[in-house]
Amino acid sequence: MHISLDKTQYYAYTGTHKVNPQLETVVFVHGASMDHSVWSHQSRYFAYHGYNVLAVDLPGHRLSQGELLSSIEDMARWLINILESADCRSIHLVGHSMGALTVLEAASRFNSDMRDLESLSLVGFCYPMQVAPTLMKAARENPSKAYSMMTQWSHASRTGGEPVPGFWSAGMQMSMMENNNKDAIYCNLQACHHYTGGEQAFRRVDCPVLFVSGKLDKMAPARLAMQESEKNRNAKIELIDGCGHNLMFESPDGVLDSLRRFICR
Repeated sequence: MHISLDKTQYYAYTGTHKVNPQLETVVFVHGASMDHSVWSHQSRYFAYHGYNVLAVDLPGHRLSQGELLSSIEDMARWLINILESADCRSIHLVGHSMGALTVLEAASRFNSDMRDLESLSLVGFCYPMQVAPTLMKAARENPSKAYSMMTQWSHASRTGGEPVPGFWSAGMQMSMMENNNKDAIYCNLQACHHYTGGEQAFRRVDCPVLFVSGKLDKMAPARLAMQESEKNRNAKIELIDGCGHNLMFESPDGVLDSLRRFICR
C-alpha cells in the first residue's frame, strides 16, 4: 500500500491487507540502502497470522518517494507520522541495523495517549553504530565498492549454507543495494555513525525489548547487543548460529521464530 504524507507517496508492504484498527500491528524497518523486501519471510508470516503488517521503504528507498533523511531522529519522526496516518494501534516495532536505531528512537518518542507500544525488537543491533572510515569513504566516492564491502562483511560465509537450493543471499543483497538511490548508502551510514541518542532512548522505553543477533556478526558484534540487553530489565536476547549481520537472509526461519516467540507471547 502507499501512504500519503504532505502529498508524497511512501510504500509499505501489508501482505495485500488493509490495516484493521482492531488488530495489533507489526512494523518492519530495513537497514542501510536496503528495502522492505529484506523482511519478506517474516512480514508475510505475521500478515497471514492475525496481525496488521507495515514493512516500510524509508523515504528515497525503493518504492518510496521523498528525499533521503539524514539522521536517525528524522527517520524516527517520519515513522511515527506514517503510523499515525495509517491509524495503527497496539504496535510492535522491528528494525534491522540502521532500522533498529530508527525503531529504538521512535519507541522513545511514542505518545502513550495516542497508541500503545507493545514491544520493540532490535535485529543486528549495536550502539554506538560507528562506521569504519574505509567503508564511509567508499560509500561517498564509489557506492558499488561500498555495496561489495558491506555484503562481504555482513555474511558469515560467501558460499554454502543457503536456506534454499539455488538461493544466493549475497547476490540478492548486492542487487537490492544497486537498485536503490546511489546516494542512500552514504546518507544512511552517516546517520548511523552520528546517532548519539541511544542511551537516552533506552531510558525512555519501558516495553519488552528483544535483541536478535547473529553469532558471527562482524558489523554489529553480538557481544555489544548482549551488553545492552543486560542493562535493561525488560530485555532478552536470542543468538542465531551460523549467521552474520544479514541474518534475515542467512536464517529467515531463525529470525522469524525469534520474533514469533516474542511478539505472539
